[in-house]
Amino acid sequence: MNWLCKDLEASLAMVFGEAELGMLARAVVIAEILDDDGERNLTVFTTPGLAEWDALGMCRYGAAAIEASAGADFANGADE
Repeated sequence: MNWLCKDLEASLAMVFGEAELGMLARAVVIAEILDDDGERNLTVFTTPGLAEWDALGMCRYGAAAIEASAGADFANGADE
C-alpha cells in the first residue's frame, strides 16, 4: 500500500499546486471503496511518514470542523 500512498501524495500535491493552494505538507484521505462484489469499505490513506498520532489529530480536527459547520447549518435552519 506504500506505493499507493506515494501516488496519492503526488496527485494531491499536483492538484493543490495547480489550484495555487500552496505546497502539500501532509494529508489524510478517508475514502469509501466499493469492491468487486459491491461491498463498501472505509479506508484511510495518509501521506508517507505521517505518524499515527498526527493522522488521528488531523482526523479529529476535520471532524470538529464538520460538526461545527453542521451545527451552524442546523441553527440557521439549513436542510442539509
